[in-house]
Amino acid sequence: MPLPYPHVFLPDVTHITPELLEKLGVSGLLLDIDGTLMQTRDAMPEQAVLDWMEHMKNSGIILYILSNNKHFHRVKAFSEKVGLPWQHLAKKPGLKGFREAAERLGMKPEQLAMVGDQTFTDMWGARRFGCKGILVDSTDTYLWYFWPRRLAELPFRKERP
Repeated sequence: MPLPYPHVFLPDVTHITPELLEKLGVSGLLLDIDGTLMQTRDAMPEQAVLDWMEHMKNSGIILYILSNNKHFHRVKAFSEKVGLPWQHLAKKPGLKGFREAAERLGMKPEQLAMVGDQTFTDMWGARRFGCKGILVDSTDTYLWYFWPRRLAELPFRKERP
């Protein structure tokens, strides 16, 4: 069983560039919403994240929302506002959501990277599926369980190719 180390660890999604993705051999990003693109309590991300998403799309990078969020309407509304295909209840680190996303996109695991803020869901799922994992710092530092979760994740918050 692969360990949940990220391939790349960055401060936030805006640090992901087309050049970095080219080095990784990636042409598609599976994006977590909550804690990754924006705070769980927000309806939309900051303008810098929206601009980054537009830049990625204009650079030919395929974007897909892969969320564990159980609230259908939240994921649907967000995805429609930013014009991206989406999936809620992905049940990461399970493989079903990853497989469905890859199939919908017509891409192989090695062409994709999962971008998320959680080691034991996003990164572990990426490793299990065979795609790259890009870990970003969480935007949800206000949640009561943030620090206990970070403490448990600490040994895995290191890049491993």
